[in-house]
Amino acid sequence: MREVAITTPPLFSVLISPRWGDQDSMGHINHVQYFRYLEEARVQWMLDTGFGVGSGNELSGMLVAAIGLNFRKEWHHDKRLCAKAWVTHIGNSSFRLLQRLYSEDGSEVVAEGEISLVCIDGEHRPTPIADKERSRLQACALD
Repeated sequence: MREVAITTPPLFSVLISPRWGDQDSMGHINHVQYFRYLEEARVQWMLDTGFGVGSGNELSGMLVAAIGLNFRKEWHHDKRLCAKAWVTHIGNSSFRLLQRLYSEDGSEVVAEGEISLVCIDGEHRPTPIADKERSRLQACALD
């Protein structure tokens, strides 16, 4: 399957260094680790941009509502990955991302899938996406 290049700038692009212990008994990265790599990239994005950080009843985080991943290529601990994401849908309090793990040089898609995130307030209730955050998401939305 030939991947179509995405020309829209990603919401984030984070390099991931798989660890030796992330491998399974077959010598490749265990499938559950890919979810952790993508989580690591999302958290780094939140820390770098301040997305999802608020006080009181403002937006104070996000919950994963749904997640899925398709594995395209096996990978090994001595090769770095690049995690990228694009927005595919923006709702009132939730949004959906297309997430991909690429080879470090971007030539190979290793895994891809979607995640639905719900913005929450300090009481862990859904809260509308603020205008500032909505603009950030729209800038990385796929048509």
